[in-house]
Amino acid sequence: MTTFSGLGMEGYLKANAENRMVKRVAQSRQALYLAEAGIEWTKAHLLVNPSLRQGNLSFSAGRVEMIVELSGGGYKVISEGHSGLAVRKIEQILQLDSGKWVLQSYQELHS
Repeated sequence: MTTFSGLGMEGYLKANAENRMVKRVAQSRQALYLAEAGIEWTKAHLLVNPSLRQGNLSFSAGRVEMIVELSGGGYKVISEGHSGLAVRKIEQILQLDSGKWVLQSYQELHS
């Protein structure tokens, strides 16, 4: 009986640890998706307001903060997505060409 109790407890602990890891991965991906949504939001708003320099959005899944800087005739947009404890940050350098955004550079920033 003690052996079976020990095996049951071991199985529970392993399953619980795996569940926490899956949750962290899901939050990390959600934070990246939020950061990408921030870039898209910024691109849409820059078409209307070229002097936009920052913004933030809140969603049920998390929040995102954007910073916009002028960069060589285009814009450098840094978007930071937060979901749970996960934080993901991306940077894009964008150029407006004939009313369409051209991606010059994309990178994920790590602290």
